[in-house]
Amino acid sequence: MKAVIIGAGTAGLTAAFLLKRRGVEIEVIERDSYAGGGAHSFEWQGHTCDWATHRLFTHDEHTLQQLLSLVPMNRLERRSRVYLGGKWLKDPVDVAQLCSRFFPGKTAAIPWTYFTRPKGLPEDSFKNYVQARFGAALSDFLFSPYTVKMFGIPPEQISVEWARKKVRIAGPLDVFKPGSKKKFNYFYYPAEGGYGVIPDRLYTEVKDHVRLSAQVSSFAFEDGNIKSVSYRQNGAQQTATGDIFISTVPLTDLCRMLGHDSSLTYRPVSAVYLLMNKPQTSPYHWIYFMDGDVTVNRLCEFKNLNHSLGPDNTNVICAEVTDHNPPDVVEKVIKDLIGSGLITRDDILDTNVVRRDHSYPVYRCDYEQDVDAAEKFLARFNNLRSVGRAAQFEHMEVDDCFSAATQLVREIIAETKTSPEVLHTKRSDLSVEPKLAVVVASLESADDTLACVQSVAASDYGSLDILLVTDPAEQGLRDRITTALPHVQLLTRPSGMGIPAAFNLGCNSALGRNADFVFLCQGGSTVEANALGKLVRVAQRDPEAGILAPKILSYERQDHIWSIGAQFRKFPPSIKTIGLGQRDDKRFTESREVEFAVSSGLLVKREVFERIGLFDPGYRFYYEDVDFSKRARKAGFRIRFAPEAKMYHKEVMELSRTPEFHYTWGESFSRYYRRHVRPLVVKLPLHLAYLLIREALTGNAKNVPSLFRGAMKGMHKRISDPPQLDAEFIEQS
Repeated sequence: MKAVIIGAGTAGLTAAFLLKRRGVEIEVIERDSYAGGGAHSFEWQGHTCDWATHRLFTHDEHTLQQLLSLVPMNRLERRSRVYLGGKWLKDPVDVAQLCSRFFPGKTAAIPWTYFTRPKGLPEDSFKNYVQARFGAALSDFLFSPYTVKMFGIPPEQISVEWARKKVRIAGPLDVFKPGSKKKFNYFYYPAEGGYGVIPDRLYTEVKDHVRLSAQVSSFAFEDGNIKSVSYRQNGAQQTATGDIFISTVPLTDLCRMLGHDSSLTYRPVSAVYLLMNKPQTSPYHWIYFMDGDVTVNRLCEFKNLNHSLGPDNTNVICAEVTDHNPPDVVEKVIKDLIGSGLITRDDILDTNVVRRDHSYPVYRCDYEQDVDAAEKFLARFNNLRSVGRAAQFEHMEVDDCFSAATQLVREIIAETKTSPEVLHTKRSDLSVEPKLAVVVASLESADDTLACVQSVAASDYGSLDILLVTDPAEQGLRDRITTALPHVQLLTRPSGMGIPAAFNLGCNSALGRNADFVFLCQGGSTVEANALGKLVRVAQRDPEAGILAPKILSYERQDHIWSIGAQFRKFPPSIKTIGLGQRDDKRFTESREVEFAVSSGLLVKREVFERIGLFDPGYRFYYEDVDFSKRARKAGFRIRFAPEAKMYHKEVMELSRTPEFHYTWGESFSRYYRRHVRPLVVKLPLHLAYLLIREALTGNAKNVPSLFRGAMKGMHKRISDPPQLDAEFIEQS
């Protein structure tokens, strides 16, 4: 098999590097005269300069270890600052510091607009998202000017996705909170050379197969397959043929060459370099200029990242600029930096400007629909894949591009092993399909569980493993699955254990097989064919969301909601299922954050399990999902409802009326409160009393004794830490 890769940035070089190592013939076509794309480095005035600002930070330990094995790196403690309103502030910005430094104007306005912020604003734009959480003063003063400067459009036209990815602010407890992509205390940078040594390391192994200064002009395709790509190099027209084509070029350019017009746009970036006549300009790695009337977006000083990048007596600072309207961009940058007090004109020895188009995908409101339409169009070409920042229209860092390309190569190799002559035999519209495992915990009805597994098997998701966890007594179900769906992996949970134990068994197996995501569901549920792909798509766009909750509809009344997640109600105290029994209408068409996901169906990123462990098997059922969600949010992950992904849940009403159910419910109730609720001695007895009275008054009086006995057992049952991956998950009572 031969792969033709268009673009030699990080994603393209990673794909080429990994495919070559797996014995696949490769040819890489690159427009520029150098490899590395936006992550490349270059020499100027005796200094090694990166193109704009780069640093490596990821919670994906697998990706991190792969990159560290390729390039030795130093771990650096983050040093950064914010320049706002003529003052220097900490990064992330601290609300208390804002109020004190901008007294009296902001001191009253920030808390006043926070406490009077509008309620019930739909999360449909950057502006609404920020105002609903922080109030108008912080929105207008801190968040919006920088974002508008970056994208060049008003905040009400900017997608809420950008706010979810990037909005950050410090609080008094930040020092105790784990880092995320939008707030981190350390990062990695190459020990020798600039950031470009990362793509250079990849390029070294594939350079004999890379065609530089080669501009792609067109594709030839037939019967749903790309046959060849034409490009011009050194004044001559060339053609590359292959079995699979991987594009890293901007999504809009690829679509245009294949016959689809898209309204998506990109924002170009100019990197303005100043050679300074002093060893150091500031002690910071980078500085953010938040004011809208300042040309500079952010500033980087390379020798603060690696002291060996230039001579001792001079240094280079790089200003990132997205405002290209003024022709005198260098002069405006200089005036901005002089105005901040950072430099003087006499400090400057030389200047340089390097511009790159298609640097920032512009997140307009509802841009997702345009991306979906483009990817749906491209999916008709069986042997075409897209990967990388511009190709996927996502604000991806180098580690994200490396990870996505790794996932893509794994997908391609798996497909060719299964069907060497045919690619894309079963695949969603996603540019890259990360490896997904579905873990189904069987319930009492074999028919319902079989229907659940069949619905998963009918999914349009290609890179998919299905694992069914059953009780030892369910041999009949296992035989039916083996006959109907022989590719499903069957696992047996220990007798008498509950849903969390089943999930843990499946998750350990799935993650041991390198799943990037795990979808967990119970045997009484079914999923729509495109639901898994839609959940993964949302997860790819929102890296801070560790758990995705689909829209779960009632199996019996499919125009009514069964759950979109759950939340804790303070008074009267209760865990309430959001939307239960309500008609599926416009209230449930917008994505939102929820407090808890329910175990009838939820998608979990691998990183969540790696950081918080598995489900607590001390719960047999009930509260196990609330407990897991609580721990995930405490670790810094968000839980997001994805309305475009639909599934159906069959309610077993008679089960909820039994003494056994109420006993387990009471036991789980006490366990959850002991682990998470404070002050325990006050809230547990009060909330338990309310629960007992409520059940007695709603027709379950005969089961109240069982509920009480279960709660007493839960108060005395040993609580240990939740099991970690590959750990023994059976907890002794």
